[in-house]
Amino acid sequence: MSGIAEIFDAQLNPGKEEVARIYGGLNTLLGSYRLVDTVDGEVGIEVLIGRDIDNRLVQMPLSYRPAELAPEHTLTEIEHSVLGRRWVSNALGDPVAVREFIRTILTGDDGATYSNGTTPLVDIRGAGSYYAPEARIGEVKLEEVTRQRAVGTVVINDLVRSFVLRLPGILGEKKSSGVDYDAARMHLRGTSEEAPEKVLRVAELFWRDMER
Repeated sequence: MSGIAEIFDAQLNPGKEEVARIYGGLNTLLGSYRLVDTVDGEVGIEVLIGRDIDNRLVQMPLSYRPAELAPEHTLTEIEHSVLGRRWVSNALGDPVAVREFIRTILTGDDGATYSNGTTPLVDIRGAGSYYAPEARIGEVKLEEVTRQRAVGTVVINDLVRSFVLRLPGILGEKKSSGVDYDAARMHLRGTSEEAPEKVLRVAELFWRDMER
């Protein structure tokens, strides 16, 4: 298991609904899922999920830090009544968040549980790989970042691999056959209690240094 995400009974200014609306185009915030910084426990990793103006189910990956990491990926600052000032960034521009997405995918791990007893909106699980479960995921260096994609290198078991990590903005069902499924055999899938029969494509991982 990824671990337990500490959820505080705190006031946020601005609130997550406002952050989601202004920076992610989420008209209605439904909930989230989380990963845990398994190395230092310093970085908060949360993916907000909601509906956009066209009622599509969309996701918005965020990281939370006590100091700014990179201005080009910073979305806003928030005041947290327990933790103080936090810098909110596009998670795909945060090497720690990207590392945890890769780790979860490769080891077949699941998302974090919430310390306050609430549940994630979507339960996620990695597909696993030939690295699992002993994979040691090391430093991530990012070369190119957008809101839906991170390109860079990651150290796995002392070997440097080139990767593309993609988190689609619009959450759709994962195909069970065809080209799309084959191309995304390293992925995160998600299900919800409301519709357990629907398997969502949450994230996809590709290697750039070898043929798929």
